Order: sequence, then C-alpha cells, then structure tokens
Amino acid sequence: MADPMSILHERFLGLLAARGWTVLRATPMAAPADASEHAAFLSLYTQLSSADDTRWFLSAADYAGTADSAFGWDAFRDISLEAAISDADRHAVETFWARHVPIFMSVDGDYEFLAIDRISGRIVHGVEPEFEAVSEVASGLGDLFEQMLADGEAAALLGCSDWPTQAPATQAKGEA
Repeated sequence: MADPMSILHERFLGLLAARGWTVLRATPMAAPADASEHAAFLSLYTQLSSADDTRWFLSAADYAGTADSAFGWDAFRDISLEAAISDADRHAVETFWARHVPIFMSVDGDYEFLAIDRISGRIVHGVEPEFEAVSEVASGLGDLFEQMLADGEAAALLGCSDWPTQAPATQAKGEA
C-alpha cells in the first residue's frame, strides 16, 4: 500500500503540472525510510518551476550548489546580510536562516519565499524588504500541499489563484 505522504506529494506535483508548471521528474528511487518529509519530496523532482520561471521549489541540486540557477538557495539570506547595518543585525539574520530552510522562492513582483522552521516543522512566508519578518502559513509541508490542493491561503501566496486552467504539461526526465 502506498504511503499517504507519497500520495499527497504525487497529487501536488500533478496539480502543478496541470497548471502549466515545469515538473521534471527525478530518476525514480525510494527515499530512505527515515528521510524527512522534505527530503522525500525533493527525491521526486529535479526542477519544479512556474512556466515563466519566476516561482520555483528548490531542488536537491539547488541545495548542493550544482543547479543552473540565477538565485542560490540562500540568496535572500545574502541580501539581508548585505543590508544589515550592525553586527547585531547580521547576527539576527544568521540566527533566522540557521533555523529556517527555504523551500520555495518567487521573484514575480516582490521577492518572497516559503521556508521550513527546522525546529517546529512549520512553514513560514517571508517577503522583502525584511525577509526575516515572517508569518506562518502552514503547520508543516503536508499541510502546505493540502492547502494548495484545496486552493487555500497558501495557494494564493504561491500565485495559484491566477494560474490558467490548461492541460497538463508534465515533462519526463531529460525532456526540454
């Protein structure tokens, strides 16, 4: 019997593909049994981005620094560090980003992100100019995906409310 979380991940990827997102699947492999939900999700794709590439979920290659991307997975942290005026500001930025790992980035209008709180597992949303002034949007990754599937609040944060209703545009691994 399929794992309920795997089913949720597949439903979420199907939604994105149906809404015109680029969904490049990873070579099928099982995530380790003790893998975090985020690691299990990362194992499913190599690219997950809006049609215009202004919104994307970070991939394993992004975190490894091997992705061909204009934005590193820690770009918003770097922007905040550059804007920090004092040592105390820099320390606050470093403390925030040590606790939060970004999972989604958008440069469509304001720069914004979703991140997982490494301690609580909650999903937070941040937007420029003060990326670290976040609000909670979901109790966890599964809750985020459920909200998106239901066209809830998180879907609006990710731009889902203006997605076209077009045919699925899934791409197999290696297709351009």
